[in-house]
Amino acid sequence: MNKLDDQGQVALDDASARVTEIAELYVSVRNTIRHMIAEIGLPTDVASKPLLTKLSELQSAHLKVLAAEEAFHAQQQANQSDADIDYDALRADIGSQLDRLRAATRAG
Repeated sequence: MNKLDDQGQVALDDASARVTEIAELYVSVRNTIRHMIAEIGLPTDVASKPLLTKLSELQSAHLKVLAAEEAFHAQQQANQSDADIDYDALRADIGSQLDRLRAATRAG
């Protein structure tokens, strides 16, 4: 492999590691919020207003984390085809365009 291909693989490996890290973070945040909700427990008739407000905030945060995680995974799946770029075809295309520009510059 040439140096450019090696850098490309390193970049892909770094991106893959980052995706894994973010996925693990989402799991951790979800688990933490679930734990906090469980500690508060189910609302009762005697539950204080601040406690009910905090429970509502935690449930809302949990839903936002789930929505963000779904959006993140959808974005990753949409970008999956980007990993299948044919770099050799790109190099050949760019090379031929440069050759035409050089020929036009010499002729002009």
